[in-house]
Amino acid sequence: MNEVLSIKNGSVKSFEQAYYSWSEKIYTFVFRQCNSEEIADEVVQQVFVRLWEKRENLSLEHSLNIQLFRMSRTIFIDELRRAARARHYLDELQQKKTQNFTEDNFEGKETLQMVNNAIESMPPVRKQVFLMSRIEHLSHQQIAEKLGISPKTVENHINLALKYLRRFTLLMAFLGLY
Repeated sequence: MNEVLSIKNGSVKSFEQAYYSWSEKIYTFVFRQCNSEEIADEVVQQVFVRLWEKRENLSLEHSLNIQLFRMSRTIFIDELRRAARARHYLDELQQKKTQNFTEDNFEGKETLQMVNNAIESMPPVRKQVFLMSRIEHLSHQQIAEKLGISPKTVENHINLALKYLRRFTLLMAFLGLY
């Protein structure tokens, strides 16, 4: 319970110690459920971002590991829902392709909406980092400071977001919709 109280009181050292103690265990827990490194990585990151952001709300009645695994389960379920929405958008794209839509029928507004949908289907932290970078034009350092994460984590989120959007546009091009 001391580590919960320390984190609750804002101890960065206790937070880092919790990360090093539990991140691999959480990763393994999630990976066993979904067999996806990307989802497991995302869940681990979100768990510790949420832990830090919501540290004042930590319960002193439950051990840190119980609270971390509860967060992991909740975030994992959210990730599965997000993945299902992404599959739904891809299915919609496929349906439009089978209905013989041509580039002339596919207006720029619809393309923009699909890209926005792709951005919306990103995990919350990744979407937030991407929008702060691309819409608000903040530097990696500024984003890191605002979100309380490292600049390397910001860079990783942006790289994963761009990779996801590239795959999305390649799929649209393959389907003849872009």
